[in-house]
Amino acid sequence: MATHDPIDNHEFLSREELERFRALLLEERGKLLQKSAQLVKAGNIELDKNEMLDEVDLASATTEQNLTFKLLDRDRKLLGEIDHALEKIKTGEYGFCEGTGEPIPKRRLEVRPWCRHSVKYKEQLERMKKTGRGVGDEDEL
Repeated sequence: MATHDPIDNHEFLSREELERFRALLLEERGKLLQKSAQLVKAGNIELDKNEMLDEVDLASATTEQNLTFKLLDRDRKLLGEIDHALEKIKTGEYGFCEGTGEPIPKRRLEVRPWCRHSVKYKEQLERMKKTGRGVGDEDEL
């Protein structure tokens, strides 16, 4: 994959567009961090089994805790994708497919500003994954 020039020399996104995508990424990052903090603060993570006298209560609380952990893990992965995209803005590589080096359409970036691949390459990855020839893709969020 070819590397691309920094922001001032970006090939297909203007400085204003890059700043808009940067703002979208930072906004989404802030929302995720706030949501995660609220989940932790809500106390859905710790179970006090001494207070759980009823097995149904314990099962319900455990299920809720597992869901909280899944949501936090998904958010953690998405935060990683957002941070990766923010770093790519700094290096001038933002907006280019990591598989082909081609520009990712702006409409796709508007929907998922952290995406790493073009739709065409993403579909290729999915086909490879289904046939057992590919590896897991971090852009599944």
